[in-house]
Amino acid sequence: MYLRQFQYLVALEQEGHFGRAAEKCHVSQPSLSSSLKSLEEELGIPIILRQQKFQGFTEEGKMVVTWAKRLLADREAMLEELAIMRENLNGRLRIGAIPMSSPLFPTVSQLFQKRYPAVQIDIQFMGLDQLILGLNNFEIDVGFTDLDDPVFERFVTMPLYEEPLYLLLPENDWLGDEASTSWEQASTLPLCLLSKSMRERRIMDEAFESVGCQPTPILESNSIFQLAFHAMAGDLATIVPKRFAHLPNTRQKLLKNPSVTQTMGLVWIQGNPVLPMTKATTSLMQEALESGLLDESTFITD
Repeated sequence: MYLRQFQYLVALEQEGHFGRAAEKCHVSQPSLSSSLKSLEEELGIPIILRQQKFQGFTEEGKMVVTWAKRLLADREAMLEELAIMRENLNGRLRIGAIPMSSPLFPTVSQLFQKRYPAVQIDIQFMGLDQLILGLNNFEIDVGFTDLDDPVFERFVTMPLYEEPLYLLLPENDWLGDEASTSWEQASTLPLCLLSKSMRERRIMDEAFESVGCQPTPILESNSIFQLAFHAMAGDLATIVPKRFAHLPNTRQKLLKNPSVTQTMGLVWIQGNPVLPMTKATTSLMQEALESGLLDESTFITD
């Protein structure tokens, strides 16, 4: 068995097509097909369902794909661990994140730029299911998310800060000058909210339902920036975390009755040893916590 056979297998699982998998691996399609056929013969099991084209994997094949991902991740981790020992970590840090964690990432990139300037950071915003799948498939190194969901009990987590939700308003006279408002009052406004596939939206919907309201947003998006831009433009209100609430041409009100607070933090998959990119991230964020870099004042300027 050769590592390249496992690379071909994972590429086939990702692409679902022999030709595209071969192109991704920079080999010819016959070479890729022949190499995978040799792997099947060596293991003594059928891995791939074939007819005229790729049809998926056998049950044994699905297990082999899972192990292939783990083997490739371990190889990459070994190289990264050696780089850390040489104080020369490089490569790509793959982050899966919920939109509400956006204010964290300038701090994350600054810390990496200072300590590990050769590391490239790839941030993908995604829903909870995608984040969990990405961690389990070794497709992301660490997640930045709300840790209050029970699903994270089987992962390793690091709380970073508590984050209350705010109503973000245009600079107009909606709801007066009070510093706070209720979810019931917020439901009366023209709203733009995160898409229903996002965990944060489900939290908001539960808060509205708890006071007997079911607002119908005028606009939905999986981008919190789009929501903020609409509030800044003056035609819609939205709901954001406190560290996202101080934006030009907007006003903010703390949402109460009920008060909703999220525990924002890191999540990663259990491993021994911990994957090097994950280890580097958690180490830097622990230093940031201890030095006060994650205090609210470092995120907000009035």
